[in-house]
Amino acid sequence: MAQKKDSKAYGAYKHIVIMTNVEVHAKRDMTTIKTFGTEDVKIFSTGVDAIDYLAETSVDLVLCDASLDDMTGIKFAQIVRKNMSGRPLPIIMVTLENRKDHVLDSIAAGCIGYILRPYSVDTFEKYLILANQLDSYPEIEEMELHEAKDMVERGDFDDAIEAFEELISYQDEAQKYYDMGCQFMVQGKYGKAIVAYKKAVKINDLFAEAYKGLADAYKGKGDLDAYKKFLQRAADVHAQFDRLEETKALFIEILKYDSETPNPFNSLGVTLRKQGDYPGAIHAYRQALELTPSDENIYFNMAKALYFMGKLEQASEDVIMSLKMNPEFREANKLYQRIHGKPWTPVRGKVARPRPIPEGAKESAKDIDP
Repeated sequence: MAQKKDSKAYGAYKHIVIMTNVEVHAKRDMTTIKTFGTEDVKIFSTGVDAIDYLAETSVDLVLCDASLDDMTGIKFAQIVRKNMSGRPLPIIMVTLENRKDHVLDSIAAGCIGYILRPYSVDTFEKYLILANQLDSYPEIEEMELHEAKDMVERGDFDDAIEAFEELISYQDEAQKYYDMGCQFMVQGKYGKAIVAYKKAVKINDLFAEAYKGLADAYKGKGDLDAYKKFLQRAADVHAQFDRLEETKALFIEILKYDSETPNPFNSLGVTLRKQGDYPGAIHAYRQALELTPSDENIYFNMAKALYFMGKLEQASEDVIMSLKMNPEFREANKLYQRIHGKPWTPVRGKVARPRPIPEGAKESAKDIDP
């Protein structure tokens, strides 16, 4: 097969690992990847051997089949994501498996691409280019991060602090891309979901680096209190990333096993509330309202989470909204009584009829458990 030296993917990956227990697949992947200038390719049929190799060797990309001799490709991706330190290792699933559940599980495990066999070289190339783009920070932010680190090295601590603070000012972007990824998942746009989730990961990684740099700058100035403060912030960013990843996994499970639910964001909120993650639940409910804004169950669920948070005024507003939509909502009436010490009394002419649910349709999740 001729070398594709004019491709944007050419030379992007020097060291690649191929994971498969099918010899024909290994040969095909090896032949294809060699056309893009890869210098070193290792093939493994077991996850254990590959993990041992990855622990000692720097690798640019893993091409992983659905089945290995000792585990599934998804299990391998989960182990790598959970246990490999440093920047996340890009994994592309290359497989004959085209079931929706397998695609969802691969995304949940952190794979950044999904190639169906038999594939064309053009399709393979497209995913290599995309993986290379996703594994890099946004160009401007990466340049700013390097410049700020150079300032610390030179002893220009005040300028470095200003530069790092500029980077940190955009931290909410990670949450935005996670939300975008979930919305793409609902729409079945899995490729776009992968891109959005990966952008969130890279942005989160960038902010952790920025907080660590800020800590180093204050340490250089001799301000140890600020140094400790921003080291903790860096740790907090990693903790937020873990929370977002866990939420993404929960959301994908809902899409897999409760595919008939009218609003998966609402189901996610109920799950998070039961786990004690009230802010996460509220965030999910607000996304749910964008999908189905006239659903009294979502307003009730949000009111319940706010009640547990001690935000009684906001809880009251949402439970009243729920009751206005459905005056016969028994659980919402009980919550109103718990907040106000008296039953809810509808205002004449201000109450809607209960929302009709089409025959055979599933009702959205209602948080009626303790």
